Amino acid sequence: MWLLLGIVFEILGRLLLSLFTGTLWLLTRLFKPLWFLVSKLVLGPLVKVSVSVFAGLNRLYPKVINWALNHPAAVLIGVLLCGWLTWEAGRRLNTELLPEVHQGEFTFEVGLPVGTPIEKTSAVFDSVEKAILANRQDIRTLLVTFGFDATNIRRSDEGEHSARFKVVLAPNRNQAATEERVVRRLRNLFANVPDAEFRVVRPVLFSSKTPIVVEIQGDDLGKLKTIAKQAADRLAGLPELADVEASLRSGAPEIQVTYHRDKLATYDLNIGTVARQVRDMVKGYEATRFNLKDRRIPVVARLDEPARAHVEDIGQLIVNPGGAQPILLSSVADLKIGEGPSEVRRVSGQRVALIQANISSGSLGGAVKQIQTVLGEQIKWPADMTFAITGQNEEWERSQGSLYLALGLSLFLVYVIMAAQFESLLQPLIIMITIPLAFFGSAVGLLALGTNVSIVVFLGLIVLAGIVVNNAIVLVDYANTLCGRGIALREAIVLAGAVRLRPILMTTATTVLGLLPMALGLGDGAEIRTPMALTVIFGLTSSTVLTLIVIPVIYHIAMKWRGVPADQTLSTPGLSSDASIAK
Repeated sequence: MWLLLGIVFEILGRLLLSLFTGTLWLLTRLFKPLWFLVSKLVLGPLVKVSVSVFAGLNRLYPKVINWALNHPAAVLIGVLLCGWLTWEAGRRLNTELLPEVHQGEFTFEVGLPVGTPIEKTSAVFDSVEKAILANRQDIRTLLVTFGFDATNIRRSDEGEHSARFKVVLAPNRNQAATEERVVRRLRNLFANVPDAEFRVVRPVLFSSKTPIVVEIQGDDLGKLKTIAKQAADRLAGLPELADVEASLRSGAPEIQVTYHRDKLATYDLNIGTVARQVRDMVKGYEATRFNLKDRRIPVVARLDEPARAHVEDIGQLIVNPGGAQPILLSSVADLKIGEGPSEVRRVSGQRVALIQANISSGSLGGAVKQIQTVLGEQIKWPADMTFAITGQNEEWERSQGSLYLALGLSLFLVYVIMAAQFESLLQPLIIMITIPLAFFGSAVGLLALGTNVSIVVFLGLIVLAGIVVNNAIVLVDYANTLCGRGIALREAIVLAGAVRLRPILMTTATTVLGLLPMALGLGDGAEIRTPMALTVIFGLTSSTVLTLIVIPVIYHIAMKWRGVPADQTLSTPGLSSDASIAK
């Protein structure tokens, strides 16, 4: 039995091996002409161009090093100028928590005045729905919901007066521009609906916060509502903001019943019992449950609609059923139509009103500056009321500390590793000059392309801090090696640059080209990946160019400062070449 299984498996193995070999031979035969054409038409000219470029750079670079060594003051002034430009570019960069990701879907949350019945809501927004469907350009799916689901309520102001229009866009190449165009078109439709309020909600990645949230703190609910409305009106005029809304708005209409305790006591009635009876007759109570197979359906009993349609009808309710003399509710209580609060929100025990908004143009940081200016100068704040800007701005400020700590820790670890390998405290400092040179390229590149600083950019800077030192390490290490072999300091620097130029440019080119597809923003979710790729590409490119000029000069100055003349070697009797360099 086992022998038979072994023979079967051996035969199958041989067949699979033959099939694989034959397929490989066939592909080789088929693609050989194509490979010949590619190598002749593309690779051949590319190789010739690269060889000629590298040959030209090899002839030019030693002259550049000699010029830089002869003019160290000009090089140092250039380094200081790069540092100043980095600072100025960094100050001008806008900030945001995360880049806005266009996922091809968004939701319009719209509402009419509180108390509007669902039939009226459906009738008003039915025309908007038909207008959207009549012009479905770039829209694949439209999902409309009127009213709200009591088991899945998301906001305190949802009710029969509210509706949700969820839009899913058709796939296209420029998702961001298409989404902005469709949103603008729908905004115009909803703006033409009388008394309608709306806002756009997009899926948020990694954060549950609205981009802009202003918390207005105060104890007096009336003053809080007034100041919140004033602030919302001021912020609605800012071009940087869209969909500005305050949380304290008109509440739901309600019938407010004020009981007279003395009259209730006269009729020997209990206020709690009377209040429960009125609630059960108007709102209803669960009398029983109907069993339907595996389901239990609650049966709610309450008065018929005509008996509770108006305030006068509620006043005619009998509060002592079964009594000798019927007593009407209006005889023991006052009834009036009032307005309930839309919501009561507290943060850390303090009553607050929220103003929420989306970013219309610009960045989160620019919008926050405008909000601080408007609220600080255009509104007269009572002594017991203050405001704070939270939302994604608060998350960004909280994240900055962690990001700076991670960046500092990465720089420290890079320095420690190099100090241990070079057995020197000075040479790692020379090499780490490449890091601010890389930040110069990142800051200027991001400013030129209008890319905002975000968590993704910070991650790119942290990655960049560990990459850009490689070129300087290669250069300094080989200069140390040449000096240890007895070559004069200046000659060793020039020779190290000429020898290591090719591998430095090759490693930089492969890294940049590898990140290029990510930087081009191809595919869904490219808004998250592109800033990191741009940060690394710009930083690595500027660092490579400046490193080839600055590091030889700094290395030459540092060695001369240690007392090594330019025409002498670093070798020390009794020590190996590497050990002498470390000393």
